[in-house]
Amino acid sequence: MKQLLGKIAKIILVLGIIFLVFLLVFLLVTSMNWPWWTGGFILLGIVSLFFLFLFLRKIWLRRKEQMFVDQIIAQDNARLKGLDEKEREHSKALQRQWKEAIETLRRSHLRKYGNPLYVLPWYMVIGESGSGKTTAIKAAKLSSPFATMAQTSGISGTKNCDWWFFEQAIILDTAGRYAIPVDEGRDKEEWKKFLNLLRKYRKKEPLNGLIVTISADKLLQADPTTLEEDGKSIRRRVDELMLALGTKFPVYILVTKCDLIQGMTQFCEHLPESALSQAMGLVNRDFSKDAISFLGQAMDTIAENLRDMRLLLLEKSERPIDPGLLLFPEEFENVQGGLKAFVQGAFQENPYQETPLLRGLYFSSGKQEGTPYSHFLNALGLIEEKQVLPGTNKGLFLHDLFAKVLPRDRGLFAPTQRAIEWSRLTRNLGLVAWVTFVIAICGLLSFSFVKNLNIIRQASQEFSKSPVLKGEVVSDVVTLDRFREAILAMEAQNKDWWLPRFGLTESQSVERELKKKFSARFKKAFLDPLDKMLVERLADFSAQTPPDVMGMHMALLVRRVNLLKARMKGQGIEALMAMPEPPYEALIQSPDKKILP
Repeated sequence: MKQLLGKIAKIILVLGIIFLVFLLVFLLVTSMNWPWWTGGFILLGIVSLFFLFLFLRKIWLRRKEQMFVDQIIAQDNARLKGLDEKEREHSKALQRQWKEAIETLRRSHLRKYGNPLYVLPWYMVIGESGSGKTTAIKAAKLSSPFATMAQTSGISGTKNCDWWFFEQAIILDTAGRYAIPVDEGRDKEEWKKFLNLLRKYRKKEPLNGLIVTISADKLLQADPTTLEEDGKSIRRRVDELMLALGTKFPVYILVTKCDLIQGMTQFCEHLPESALSQAMGLVNRDFSKDAISFLGQAMDTIAENLRDMRLLLLEKSERPIDPGLLLFPEEFENVQGGLKAFVQGAFQENPYQETPLLRGLYFSSGKQEGTPYSHFLNALGLIEEKQVLPGTNKGLFLHDLFAKVLPRDRGLFAPTQRAIEWSRLTRNLGLVAWVTFVIAICGLLSFSFVKNLNIIRQASQEFSKSPVLKGEVVSDVVTLDRFREAILAMEAQNKDWWLPRFGLTESQSVERELKKKFSARFKKAFLDPLDKMLVERLADFSAQTPPDVMGMHMALLVRRVNLLKARMKGQGIEALMAMPEPPYEALIQSPDKKILP
């Protein structure tokens, strides 16, 4: 139901965005009075940009995927340097097969759903060395795109993990020394790097589930203290995973080597092949209960079902009944004590760490070999050394667990409480940052607006009336000089602006207009009459003109030209004022000539 509502919401969102784009294009074309066909080209351009975005995103995802593969290979190459020649060649062969597996998945039909490495769910299997992890994966007989799964079963990689590529999922098979370590600090740094790769390149789904394996013979024979310590060691690994990945994923306990429970093999011989492919166990649907309560409920339910099946098998069996079939349900219940100690260590609640999510309890057998253990027969002294299993490789109760149960729970992973709190904190900080940024921008805009307004008001007060030139030299010079001083004051205020204007440049526009008006007034009232007088004087020069008069006029022309050249080269007012002034007094030496008409 939630998925359906999510799809409906996405469809509504997409339709809303399309409608909004059409509306914006319509408003743009209407407001600009463009032809309607231009709207079609604009929409075509938007569609082109959208497909360009998809194309670039695909390239980016492919690049990101390749970076992940390259870093895995780099870690592998670093480890190869410490191996001898024979081991190095074998590891390189595994590396080549791993890369071939990646390429095969890339070219598979899963491409239509996206990148195959991210379309498939990823599961990790951890457990003590010899607990049957690899055997269980092989015996599940999952479909694979490869002819021989053993050839692509893993990469030497971090030496903590083998990779298994199936059509249903990618399974990471960790080394047993990681789950129950001999040396706590061994390879820890390398493992953390690998977890960081998972977190970096699969942020949305770093891990979809964790399978914890423990063998039935250990549950039957080990003391509770040892089993609880093993559970605590597993708990530390789970905590490290949750901390590194920032997600809380479903954890499944898989009891392996159940063929070593007395009567298991004989019991399964009476079951049809289709039943042997099913998952034997119980899924936890009520997460409000603690792990021990679920364990008790699961064991009681499974044991009761086994007793009911025993009656059916005894009734319908047409061949002699093996005594082991009669003992199996009761022998199966003997696993509960050791399993309880193990679960107690692995899933006990404490105020310092999040409790892992125990999703299910399952039982299986990958090979039928060794000597079954029986509390009942052992107490009677009836177990003989030669009573061993034939050594068959029939996978019991494994296929559907990996092919159906795990993929069905793909979406159960969720962020840890710590990750949620961190995400909430970052979102809040981001919101505060955005609000602060918006307030700052509004403040700067307000400052720019107010300063513009103040400068314009001062100019309005100074130039409430346009300066009027009366044709009198002294009064007109005073008027224009006051005009010039006011413009310089406005120019100084506009330059003293150390904050961004954000497009509010009206005071600069007013300054430019005032400068244009000043230049026009000065040109009309002073410059044009002076130039006219200078031309007339030069036209009156003759052989009788005194040399000193001609010299002063030449100096006037040269110095004016120098001032104009300096200004054209970008010299400022201060530099121009430091240059020699033109001797304008040469124009007023003759009493019959006036400077201004």
